[in-house]
Amino acid sequence: MSQSLISLLLNAWLVVATVFFVAIVWLSFRPSARARMERHARIPFEGKGGDQ
Repeated sequence: MSQSLISLLLNAWLVVATVFFVAIVWLSFRPSARARMERHARIPFEGKGGDQ
């Protein structure tokens, strides 16, 4: 593969990864997801199963 094609693929991957990151942040911090995220935040403290 030529150097320019590799460079193009790396730049495209950077754009895709940035878009995914922004989408995940947006889905997590939007006001309508607050209750769901609070439930998810309490999972480690629920004490179901394991050695707790």
